[in-house]
Amino acid sequence: MKHLVSTILATLFLLQLPVSAGAQEAGLAEVVREALASNPDVAEARDRWLARQAEVRQAEGGLYPTVDLNAGIGFEYTDSPATRATGNDGNDLTRRELGLNLRQMLYDGRGTVSEVSRQRARMNSAAAQLDAVGQSTAMRAVQAYIDLYRFQSLYELNVESLNIHQRIQDQIRLRSEAGVGRRADLDQVNSRVALAEVNKVAAEVNLQDANTTFQRVVGRLPGGAVSPVAELSADVLPKGLDQALQTANENNPVLDTASADIDAAIAQHEASKQFDYPRLDLEVGGNRNANISGTEGNVEDLSAMLRMRYNLYRGGSDQARQKVTAHNINEAKDVRDRSVRQLEESVRLAWAAYQATGAQLPLLQRQVESAIATRQAYEKQFNIGQRTLLDLLNSETEVLQARQTVVQTGADQLLAQYRLLEAMGSLVDQFAAAAVLTGAQVDVNR
Repeated sequence: MKHLVSTILATLFLLQLPVSAGAQEAGLAEVVREALASNPDVAEARDRWLARQAEVRQAEGGLYPTVDLNAGIGFEYTDSPATRATGNDGNDLTRRELGLNLRQMLYDGRGTVSEVSRQRARMNSAAAQLDAVGQSTAMRAVQAYIDLYRFQSLYELNVESLNIHQRIQDQIRLRSEAGVGRRADLDQVNSRVALAEVNKVAAEVNLQDANTTFQRVVGRLPGGAVSPVAELSADVLPKGLDQALQTANENNPVLDTASADIDAAIAQHEASKQFDYPRLDLEVGGNRNANISGTEGNVEDLSAMLRMRYNLYRGGSDQARQKVTAHNINEAKDVRDRSVRQLEESVRLAWAAYQATGAQLPLLQRQVESAIATRQAYEKQFNIGQRTLLDLLNSETEVLQARQTVVQTGADQLLAQYRLLEAMGSLVDQFAAAAVLTGAQVDVNR
């Protein structure tokens, strides 16, 4: 089966569809990359991913020692047995403190290790979300581009139809003024011209809406008439529905996000068990103080301790926390199962649309060719009085409708093809735009 783009181009050439004047819009690949670089949804997902990377390093900090320096100076009044033993009721001194302490966690019930695993899973989830947002944004850009091309073509068809109706109107008016035409024919053609003008206005509104959608997705209005969409090679599209489903299950970033969320929930559940075990820390510290507790002079100490801390009871909150995290694992799995079903539905619908439109296009082309031939024959027969004006006008309407159907079906098939690529997780790669998703630098002052 011929590719859709070739089909559309051949059909438009056959129909001699006029092309909009003015500068041409950038190609589809450039528009997709531009949308990925400027769309706020992509920027938000990218910033979330970068933040998750920093959170991994933040969690890893718990594996390293903490070093605290403390110092202080101030007034201290002491009245104690020690000061009274020296004959003073109290002693006023300038107290000075200087200390350095190091603490290294040795074992915390795998709480820190599990937290690092959880943050890495969240980072992987954010990376998959960035990919998913990129795929959906690319698809929206593709649809905006194809719809813009669709409605430009439909507008041109309606302009051409209006011109044909006005030409027929002028012909009937001349006949009526010459006294060889009927008034009813003029009224009839005037009605059809008015309808053609209405259709042109409606097509123009649809084109304006397509421009607005393009601006929302890409970030600017189109710079001119869009060029035809590039042809997809046969090796890009799946050979069958089973291959499409298999590739989607392996590569779709939405499923990668769900799997990473399950990993994060499992790691969180493991972290909730840390309070079932004692915590061991190595603590090394030294202090150099002066004038402490009413005694003049320096006091120095140095200690190295292996310290254990073990909570024996916390009101049952630790056990409740483990139950919560266990349910969170099941919830994450439920989300994944739902995503699998939704993905399979999307693939099947896109494949069905691709197959149906591919089968319809050749038939629709034959319809267009037959409708054009009928219109040409009716026009000749009308000029020699063998066909009525109604026959001629109806044949023109049939040609317009047939050509519009070809444009609509062709655009729908293109969208079905690209939706298959989106579901299979390869749409961004199709436009060599993966680097656009992760290439931006963090701008904290934005």
